Amino acid sequence: MKYNNYKEYQDASTNIHKLASLCDEQHVTAQDQRQQRRLNIDLDLERRDGYLAPDEIYIPTHIIDSNIRREQAKYVSYIVNSRRTVIFSSSTDPAFNTGPLERDFTERCRYDGWQVPLFRTIDCMQLHGYCVAEVQFDDTKPGHFAIESVNYEDFAFPDDTRDIQACGMLVHRHYFTREQLIDMTKSREFSKKEVESLVGEEPVDEQTESLFKVEKVMFREDGIVQVGWSCVARCNDWLRKPRPLFLGKRDAAGEVYESDYPYVIFHYMIAEDMTIKNCVGRAYLDRHTQEAVSSLMSSFVTAHRRASNFYFSKETDDPNQSNEQTSVQFVPGALIDSNIRQFQLSPPNSTMLSAIQTLVTQNSQEQSQMNYAAMNRQDSRKTATEIQTASAEAQLLSATQVSLFSISIKKVYEKCWEIYQSRVLDNLIDPTIPLLYFVDHQYNIKPAGDTDVVERQEKAQKMLQVWPVIQQNSSLAVEYMKDMLTMLFPDEAPKYLEQMREDQTKVQLLQQLSAIVQSLVIDPQTGQLTQEAQPYAQQLQAIQQQVQALSGGDQGGSGGSGMGAMGGQPNNQGVPIAPQAGAGAAG
Repeated sequence: MKYNNYKEYQDASTNIHKLASLCDEQHVTAQDQRQQRRLNIDLDLERRDGYLAPDEIYIPTHIIDSNIRREQAKYVSYIVNSRRTVIFSSSTDPAFNTGPLERDFTERCRYDGWQVPLFRTIDCMQLHGYCVAEVQFDDTKPGHFAIESVNYEDFAFPDDTRDIQACGMLVHRHYFTREQLIDMTKSREFSKKEVESLVGEEPVDEQTESLFKVEKVMFREDGIVQVGWSCVARCNDWLRKPRPLFLGKRDAAGEVYESDYPYVIFHYMIAEDMTIKNCVGRAYLDRHTQEAVSSLMSSFVTAHRRASNFYFSKETDDPNQSNEQTSVQFVPGALIDSNIRQFQLSPPNSTMLSAIQTLVTQNSQEQSQMNYAAMNRQDSRKTATEIQTASAEAQLLSATQVSLFSISIKKVYEKCWEIYQSRVLDNLIDPTIPLLYFVDHQYNIKPAGDTDVVERQEKAQKMLQVWPVIQQNSSLAVEYMKDMLTMLFPDEAPKYLEQMREDQTKVQLLQQLSAIVQSLVIDPQTGQLTQEAQPYAQQLQAIQQQVQALSGGDQGGSGGSGMGAMGGQPNNQGVPIAPQAGAGAAG
């Protein structure tokens, strides 16, 4: 059996042509789905073409776009709201503290603009059903890696593909200007002859476009990924001949080449059908509902517009005149030589609005937005238990969908970590932590959103619910408050905790000073103020009350404020300062 040698352009060009044609087909599909999302309709053109009557109006309802934007909040929260990008757990020593490593790696991942490719990946995944992200080697970034989103129509693989890592060849279409391609003959070793042949013609037939389409082609040879550049539509040879894929990894022997493609598929949903091309997104799921709601709403508004107009006819039929409609215009002050009858069309009732609401509610249920389906309207007669159950189901389904997203983002960050670790060990990056974190341990990685967003929110809610009970226990409240502040406000917590420590120190000093004052002004035999202190009885009593207020009031912990409500130091054990009988006049 003869195997193709893809390094030879003649052997590779046939497959490249097939995959490039798939890019063209996907471009048509992508444009159609984007148009369905935008619903950018020219009403004047529709009227000129006869699709709309002159008095008819079309109201597009952007259900596809609304559902995408509603869902994006949980994905964005999953990525952005976490203090850390990933969570490391050492398989070598499970008790090893990986906190410093997590903070260091997070700083490498969150370079300027790091969110944009991930947001585009999420949006593409929701609209089309799947999206592709690429991990690149980029020594201008803090961790020498970067994540890029690939347009749906610019990544081609065979239609029956289930795992892109099993593909014999992949094509990733790129777009460059003439100046960029010429510069690549110097910086990226592109063939000067082929580039000159390519840029010698116009990019495409459209005179307003300026970008040339070229393909980045990847295939395997002897288990190593090879990457080359071509333009099968214009060139007869490689723009850059294939070479092993290098993502910055090195070992003692030199450069380490990749055995896996640097791409990760993000699935919107995971079903029993494993074929990637059969994945569907909101454009497919919401299209028919969007068309139905737009049609019904447009008909409802058009009918009301027509019902608001006045129509006229002659009161009696004239046998000498045809029954054709005339275009007579009524002018104020004019004399009409016949009796005229005025009438209006009946406006539609609210039944159509109920039908629209039913369609929207059904779509929300299909989208797992159960809380929208269980709103407590007067006509629904929903009980509090039903509403609470629907909300709980919605949260569960939402968490399930985000967990599918976490499967792919985990693969992305694993590739990023491999690059970063290799560059550190090769002394090409200076980390902020000791090298033992990179040498002595093997790690399991999972996205921080799994813990920092989901589990942390649940824990915070529970701590807030228990706080009123903990508050009554002075010895426990301070430590509990410290933990709660650290979890809820990790950036501001050190400032708050420092202020709490300062307040506690002040209270302790005041308590000690109060005890000393009491020992000086109280007669140990009688338990009353000494003769010298009696003139200052009221002032001493006020000082005692202030100290008790600052330290939390009664020792029982009830009714206190300030530090006492948060578990301040025990109150003074000395005898309360009170004036002796008959000493009031002396104060």
